[in-house]
Amino acid sequence: MRIIKYLLIGFLSFSLSANAQKKIAENTLLWEISGNGLAKPSYLFGTYHFADKGFVDTMKVVNEKLAAADMVVGELIIDKELAVKLMPYMILKNNSLDKLLDVSDYKLVDDYLKSLGKYELKMFNMFSPMAVQTMIIQMTSPTTFTETNPAIDQYFQDYGKANNKEVIGLETLEEQAQILFGSSLERQKEVLVKYVKEAEKNKTESQKLYDDYISQNVKAIEKTFSKLDDFTPEENDRLLKNRNIKWVEKLPSLMQNKSLFIAIGAGHLVGKDGLIKGFQAKGYTVKPVATN
Repeated sequence: MRIIKYLLIGFLSFSLSANAQKKIAENTLLWEISGNGLAKPSYLFGTYHFADKGFVDTMKVVNEKLAAADMVVGELIIDKELAVKLMPYMILKNNSLDKLLDVSDYKLVDDYLKSLGKYELKMFNMFSPMAVQTMIIQMTSPTTFTETNPAIDQYFQDYGKANNKEVIGLETLEEQAQILFGSSLERQKEVLVKYVKEAEKNKTESQKLYDDYISQNVKAIEKTFSKLDDFTPEENDRLLKNRNIKWVEKLPSLMQNKSLFIAIGAGHLVGKDGLIKGFQAKGYTVKPVATN
């Protein structure tokens, strides 16, 4: 959301006060959906897929809404076998990275992996370029999850299962795998090499996104997702817009008579094609809720 610019000088002091209140109110990852015939309100919470549950442990209101919900909704069902289930989509068929990448690009990626201190590219020779890039993104993320301190998305779903709530995913494993790994190998190769060449820039941008996330700066998050320059418009639509459209169509029937706690990537909440605007366009009242 863009900063409101007040032009009436005579009301300057009032305007500054109102603008500050607006920024504080919208400085949250938690949003309530109500009205339009809903029996109960539901809640949207924006996640950062590499952040662990420690981020939400102290968020009193978030945990209250989670506890009160009838159903927990995520992008897809997360379980211990997820990585194994994704493996067929990550493995190259009748190909390998040392054949796919030319000598200089292979060395570039290999040297970068070695600089991270643990791996060589030959260990992942049968993996697709996007699978390698996903691993690099996790390895260089400002924060990441562990088995004992799970990712936020998994934490919400685990809580739902442990407390006998219905837990559903908005997408199937196949749908998410197609989004992640469905580009042509040539395009995956191009994106991987570019990502490694711009590693320092990517680290800086990743840190900024994480900082904006933990400060719940929705305006800054929206700005970041409005200019994903590394992707084509079609890729951006596949990653965000198209999925948001499907979810805005699917969720109303689920939340008609139940309170949903919907935990999805924060980038899906914001922007003109985000879920906040999407539900508002359908006649729902969508308002920010302080997390504490």
